[in-house]
Amino acid sequence: MSCTRGLWKVVLFGFMAVATAGGEPSVAPDPTLESGFRAMYALNFASAGSLFQDYERAHPSDPLGYAAESTYLVFSEFNRLKLLEAEFETDNRKFFAKPAAPPDPRAKQRVLELSERAQQLAEARLRQNAGDDNALFALALTYGILGDYTARVEHRYWSSVKYGRQGDEFAKKLLQHNPEFYDAYVLTGATNYIYGSLSLPLRWTGRLFGLSGDKATGEANLRLAAEKGQYLKPYAKLLLAIAYLRDNNQPAAVALLAKLSTEFPSNGLFAAQARRLAAGGK
Repeated sequence: MSCTRGLWKVVLFGFMAVATAGGEPSVAPDPTLESGFRAMYALNFASAGSLFQDYERAHPSDPLGYAAESTYLVFSEFNRLKLLEAEFETDNRKFFAKPAAPPDPRAKQRVLELSERAQQLAEARLRQNAGDDNALFALALTYGILGDYTARVEHRYWSSVKYGRQGDEFAKKLLQHNPEFYDAYVLTGATNYIYGSLSLPLRWTGRLFGLSGDKATGEANLRLAAEKGQYLKPYAKLLLAIAYLRDNNQPAAVALLAKLSTEFPSNGLFAAQARRLAAGGK
């Protein structure tokens, strides 16, 4: 089980990405999607869901809308189950502790439905155009979300590794096609960083799943995403703060969390964690 949990850390933080190029967006972010993601970070889940559904109605053939709605539902469920707080735990026993409340079966069913719809639409678009950015991103996001939910809520770690690997593969395909989608480095960066932090036995076990990485490369990729992201720039900052925390660089983690708190004042988690760390909490 400890080996499985270690492998899960490779894929845990990589379920989101869409990006900008060279300081200016290569494609301007859709305002409805952007507002939906920002509502999610602000913990305004009702507004996030409504905005993503508006996007789906306006763009019914775009898989990204369905992947985004699935993302917000998982994020909302994590918040309800107090799993977002656990992201900041460096003690893996606490990090992988079971949720304090039972998962919502209706939320899970909706996540599965949305994921299936996103996959179907994305695969259809890729048959027409193998370099469709939205389709590649939607698949990376969808598989990443499924992996995250499977591990954190259901504790099915081997399944989560499988989903995470699929998400990582689509993120790499996206970057090969368009390296200016910098937030795709959220997934590859987290994979590199976490895998590079594992013990040697776990690294060898990870090779059986085709997983490899380098800690320094991972951190550099996360910084790139945190600087140049579109929809998920705040999430990249959060992951970078968690990386700093696991590297015992609390000042850097506090600085990032303080910025997130200022940007999203209704999300008390950012401010609370910044205060805890500034006070010497671990």
